[in-house]
Amino acid sequence: MKIRKRYILLIILSLLPFYKIIHFDDYCINDVDYLVIAFLSIIVLIIFIAILFYNLYQISIHKELFNYRPLLIFVVFSIALYFGIKFPDFTFFKKVSYEFSHKKNSKYTAKIILYDDSTFIFKTKLATESCKKNGNYFFKNDSLFLKLNHSIKKPEIFDSVYFFDKNHKKLFPKTANYPIFGLK
Repeated sequence: MKIRKRYILLIILSLLPFYKIIHFDDYCINDVDYLVIAFLSIIVLIIFIAILFYNLYQISIHKELFNYRPLLIFVVFSIALYFGIKFPDFTFFKKVSYEFSHKKNSKYTAKIILYDDSTFIFKTKLATESCKKNGNYFFKNDSLFLKLNHSIKKPEIFDSVYFFDKNHKKLFPKTANYPIFGLK
């Protein structure tokens, strides 16, 4: 099976948008990143259409069979892009133990998602930006201790120690001026 240079180009260009989607550490994604993803996806679409029309030309002139490879590459790219944007925090090997949320207003929300392997995600979502911070946690008596992998310079909403009230299903911060998170 001979792989042509145009298919390699299509595969490489199809992988470029995932640089902005797949993150293994703390990250923030905003509207500019989504524009970059859209721009790279349009380039992939243009290259796919050019290869498709070239293949159709080869079929009509040289009586060749239809080449399914670019179509397969584009379908896999489209499905992966959809799931990468729609479910950015999906993990295959982790199960959510608790999910706490705080909604300040319609434009600002924060979540603390605890996983069964003693890791957590702290997510903040503004109108134009979404950030995710990773860390580890442990329970001691009725307290939840959170330790981020990378510290936050100005923790306006995040406290490292919360008191877990099982009756009301809420997290009360140790520091009084931080918000209360409710179980989702």
